[in-house]
This record gives sequence, C-alpha cells and structure tokens, in this order.
Amino acid sequence: MACTVRYLLTAVLFLVSLTANAAHLTYEIDDAGLRIQIDFDQGYSNVNTLKLDKSFVVSFETPEPIVFQQEFWDMPVEKLFVTSDDTRKRLITDFAGELVVPEIVSQPKLLKITYAFPKMQKTGDPVVGTQAYARMIWGLLIILAVMLAIFWAFRKYFKRQVFTDIPGTGRLLGKADIDLRKSLYFYEIDDKIYILGVTDTSMTLIEKVTEEDEVTRIKAGFTKKTEFVNYMKFFKKNPGVKDEVEISRNSISERLKSLRKR
Repeated sequence: MACTVRYLLTAVLFLVSLTANAAHLTYEIDDAGLRIQIDFDQGYSNVNTLKLDKSFVVSFETPEPIVFQQEFWDMPVEKLFVTSDDTRKRLITDFAGELVVPEIVSQPKLLKITYAFPKMQKTGDPVVGTQAYARMIWGLLIILAVMLAIFWAFRKYFKRQVFTDIPGTGRLLGKADIDLRKSLYFYEIDDKIYILGVTDTSMTLIEKVTEEDEVTRIKAGFTKKTEFVNYMKFFKKNPGVKDEVEISRNSISERLKSLRKR
C-alpha cells in the first residue's frame, strides 16, 4: 500500500514539474489583427521563419512542451497550431486568403508575434435622393427617344421601299392621309394609276384607273398644292369650286365604297 502511494505521488510530482516547465501560449484576435504571446520558463533560441503559400511558420528551439490548436471562423486566419519535433517547435498560422507576414519581437523568455490584417476597403454609400432619381429618369427618356427615332427611321424607310421597289417605269404621284395610320397612295405605271390603301399592317389595291380622262385629271390634281382636298377632288366627276372646298372625310369614304363596287 505504501509503495502504491509512493508511485502515485511520484507521478503527480512529475506531471506538476512538466506543467511548471511548459511554455504558455496566449492570443488575441480581432478585425485589426492576431496577436500571439508565448511565455517560457527556461527560455528559447534559434528563431526561424518560413513563408508558404497560405501559411506562415515560426520555429524555435525550446525544451519546454507546447500544446496548442485553435480554429477560427469568418476571420482572415483559419487555424493556429503548434507542432513539435523533439526540442524544435513550430507555430503555424494558416490563412483563409492573402498571406500576412508578422512582426516578431524576441525578448528573454518571451516571444511576441503580431499579424496585422489588411484593412477592408469600404464601399461608397449608395447614391440616393432626388439627383439619383433625376439621372435615372433622364436616362430612360434618352433611351426612349433613341428607340422612337430608330422606329420612325425604319418605318419611313420601309414605307418608301414598298413603292420605290415596284417594277416598271412607274412613279409615285403622292398620297392622302384619310385617317390615323391610314393613307391612299397614287402610283402611275405607264398609262394607268393604281390607288393603294396602306395601313400599318397591310396594303390593298383599291382601284386601277385606266380611263385616259380620269388619269389626266388625277395627274393634274397633283400638280397643284399638295393639300388634302386637292389630293381627293378627283373622286367627283365634275367638281365645282364650292365642292372642292367642302370635301370632307365622309365624302371620301362614300367615294371609296363606290369605287370598290365597280
């Protein structure tokens, strides 16, 4: 019994002696950096450093045991731990992103290692207020204006292309707008005049005028001022001065209906 107690006391004293002679590592970490301090009882020597891809190693000689391992979350440092090869100890710092070279301060029985993290660049405050809304509205207006200009140019180009591409020796005499997006076009080919009804979606042959007197009267009408009533006066056989002035949209519609019934 006495022998067992003696062995237990010896083991406890040995463990106490090891603990008393062990180096003590402490650290502090925040957004500014990682600060490490190692306190030795017997001291250390032969400090070396090694820079790897995403790790930095600080090695030193000491007979004192050091056991340490710590992982970090959402920090520039992922892990901090110590490995031992007999008296050679290595303090390894693994980084999540860019490697940082520390500042090392060696003092008797004290080793300080400081990693200063790079400052995060703050993005500028979002632009808000009336100026931002004004710029956005102006941008939309400019885009809308450009789209309308392109639409107008294409519409005008293709509308001209329809009549200029008609084969033969013909020519466009003119047109008359009878309603919104509805027009009559008068195209002469040889000794005939073709009256075409054109809308945004279709083009229809309304009438083909072949009578020589009618053709001559229509062509004569287009030699005058290109007003609406002058375009349409040929729809009456014997128009008078009063009739030319009082031509209205209703009379045009009635004349068009009669032409279709021929």
